[in-house]
Amino acid sequence: MIRPLINIIIFGSISYLIDPSQSFSEKFVMVSAGIVFWQLISTATTDVSNSLSGNSNILTKVYFPKLILPFSSLLVCLIDFLISFILFFIIYLVIKGLPPWQIVFLPLVIVYGLLFSLGLGLLFATGSVKYRDVKFLLPFLLQILFYASPVFISSDFILSKGFPEWFKTLYQLNPLLFIMNAFKFCFTGHFESFNLLYAATGMVITMLLLVIATRYFFNFEKSFADYI
Repeated sequence: MIRPLINIIIFGSISYLIDPSQSFSEKFVMVSAGIVFWQLISTATTDVSNSLSGNSNILTKVYFPKLILPFSSLLVCLIDFLISFILFFIIYLVIKGLPPWQIVFLPLVIVYGLLFSLGLGLLFATGSVKYRDVKFLLPFLLQILFYASPVFISSDFILSKGFPEWFKTLYQLNPLLFIMNAFKFCFTGHFESFNLLYAATGMVITMLLLVIATRYFFNFEKSFADYI
């Protein structure tokens, strides 16, 4: 509870200073949603990427379906997310009242975000078994994705600025743009920067990432014990 609360206060204040177009309470709610959901995605990705190397003693002693380890990491992250989400939901109820009917899409959005985390984490988990230095790249990638996604700065604000068109296109190709905005949509009823083409592209990228990571995992699974 402490980590998301501190991040909400810090990035909520920064977001309001950068874009004071909304009231502080409205901005606070949106940043809270972004921080809480980002924490789930980043933690899930990191824990899945460490699920194989962190359980090397089990992998070398007994046979079992190795995919259980990444999925068990996701389950632990969901429990942590539930605690943070309760904190966010209390804040939301106090400031905004009851959420709109779009809240029914929330389970689908969470599953979609976890699929992205599973794909990215599984790719790094498999790679880090053979190449140990691979795991050091993930924190840098997550840091880049944090600032390239609408976590505490809205995508509408970014796209309204005079950035070059190639930059806006690249920004909207980020699958997390749709994922983060979909989570906020469940609580606002307004979908920021929705573009069907970029939304479909983001879904395709996420599914491709998951398929490639899964195939890589199964192709390399039998030799895990040799490298670990």
